[in-house]
Amino acid sequence: MRIADDTIEEVRRASDIVDVISQYLQIRKRGKNYLGLCPFHQEKTPSFNVSPEKQMYHCFGCGVGGNVFTFVMEHEKVSFVEAVRTLARRAGITLPEEGPGGRGESTEHEGLYDACKTAGLYYHDTLLHSVEGKLALEYFRHRGFSDATITKFGLGYSKNVWDGLVSMAAGRKLDILPFEKAGLLLRREDGSCYDRFRGRAMFPIFSPSGRTIGFGARKMREDDPLGKYINSPETPIYLKSRSLYGLAQSKEAIRAQEFAVLVEGYADLITLYQAGVENVVASSGTALTEEQIQLIGRYAKSVTLVYDADSAGSKATIRGVDLIIENGLDVSVAALPEGEDPDSFVKKNGGEEFRRRLAGAVSFLDFKASTFRDQGLLATPEGKTRAVRSIVETIAKMKDEIKRNFYIKHVAETYGVYETLLFRELEAIVGRDRSRAAYQHGGPVPPPPASGGLSLSAVRAGLPPPERDLLKVMLEEGPSMVAFVATHIPPAAFTDPLARRTAELLGKHAAAGGRWDVPAFLDTLDDPSLRTFIADIMFNKYELSRGWTALDDPDPWLIAESCIRRVKAVVLDGLIAENHRQMKSAEQEGADLGPYREAHIRLQSEKKELGRLRLIDSPARK
Repeated sequence: MRIADDTIEEVRRASDIVDVISQYLQIRKRGKNYLGLCPFHQEKTPSFNVSPEKQMYHCFGCGVGGNVFTFVMEHEKVSFVEAVRTLARRAGITLPEEGPGGRGESTEHEGLYDACKTAGLYYHDTLLHSVEGKLALEYFRHRGFSDATITKFGLGYSKNVWDGLVSMAAGRKLDILPFEKAGLLLRREDGSCYDRFRGRAMFPIFSPSGRTIGFGARKMREDDPLGKYINSPETPIYLKSRSLYGLAQSKEAIRAQEFAVLVEGYADLITLYQAGVENVVASSGTALTEEQIQLIGRYAKSVTLVYDADSAGSKATIRGVDLIIENGLDVSVAALPEGEDPDSFVKKNGGEEFRRRLAGAVSFLDFKASTFRDQGLLATPEGKTRAVRSIVETIAKMKDEIKRNFYIKHVAETYGVYETLLFRELEAIVGRDRSRAAYQHGGPVPPPPASGGLSLSAVRAGLPPPERDLLKVMLEEGPSMVAFVATHIPPAAFTDPLARRTAELLGKHAAAGGRWDVPAFLDTLDDPSLRTFIADIMFNKYELSRGWTALDDPDPWLIAESCIRRVKAVVLDGLIAENHRQMKSAEQEGADLGPYREAHIRLQSEKKELGRLRLIDSPARK
């Protein structure tokens, strides 16, 4: 569904950001703003600010920021349209559906969601109320799943016929095209359709917000020629690398307990959840991906991997450990006896014993060490060298430099290796990885980050104060200030890429006319880093000295004038330095230095004129 701009604006006006966010977390008034613990990263001291005046939020800890729509999008992990729909329902606003001419990609997605939801309800009803479905119902109960659990996870059964779903859709006069696009139906050469899933126990796969996006299907008959499990194909709403089974049911427990338990299969997850281990997600048998880890990272910053002790399980877990660390999450590993998986272990030993296993989970370093010991690598100097180098490879993936240092010291003490040797090895690995990444992206090798990654503070530190302050006055004052700055400083003059992009977009937004509204401007941005960047600017005071930070109401035009002078001075200094370099080169080659001397005099004159530059009497200010 495409939503008209005036309807979006109506929903925005009806959705006070303080009221909305206070429904999700506890915030308390602190001066003009409200303060609370950030829901997007773990913290003990509140740094999450909500401004009723700006109708925006910003966390000074992790840097997230935006408006009421982006908050719902990030917190609920839904699209913009879904966020608008959620807030419209809350405000009692009916969203009109646009006609066929206004439909686009979001409408197609809605059709896929509806098809999957309809199929899921059909499979669930078949499980509970058909004679054939009793086979699958008994299978689920034999696995120990209660009726409440079967309902909670929407388990179902697909009839062992070619046209079960086809006939249902036809009987209800539903368009079968969305069912086909959702991968639920296949098309024959004669143009007719048939069911993809036949005679199988069905496990619906949900998005984090609880919408059905696909299915896993387990065989029930020995003569079924297909694999034990088959899944929905990838569709616009179901991307396997970005989906985690059970997250819709477990996300609140993950957030409350501040860590996620990661297992492999559907049955493993359901058994654990029913046994009281509700903070669990499953990769559904696929290799763990960065997108899945980042999805977990929206709810917690720590993951406990559960694995069985066979060789294949160890190798897969080591790969998962490295990937989790590389994506900035903490990781521990809980081992199960050889031949056991979470489902069988809980059935034999109970949920409490499984929780004890989780409590005894070891760090990635201890896990790797024990794995190498079991492989016999620690018995020889050569093997120990390989093991230590592998551990340092994992440490190098950490984005936190301080944490890396502590782990290196621990490895040095554990294996009797000089710290200097380990740090040298670490620096070589980090440099190699940076060079490889730069080569793959076709760019120069970046300098090593000061603290293991591009943090918000690093972005802030790299942004010249005059550029930050210019953007702030442009955002706060609106079109007249945007036009005023643009007459003296084009977007290309901003040295920081994010600042340059923001200046360009502000110019376009101002040219479009209409009411100036920064929260509405954020809705036009597809790049989350830009939204975070702008929120950070809006929630911080002016940076340049001149007493501005001490003033409650500094004159924005004086700020703009001073900042324009400073930005122009930086540009001129660069031109002067480049002219001087060229003049040196020309002198060594015996070339005529006259043009360079003339350019030097002209540039120095322009720089002196900057001190006398007065801009604030412009008509725009009046």
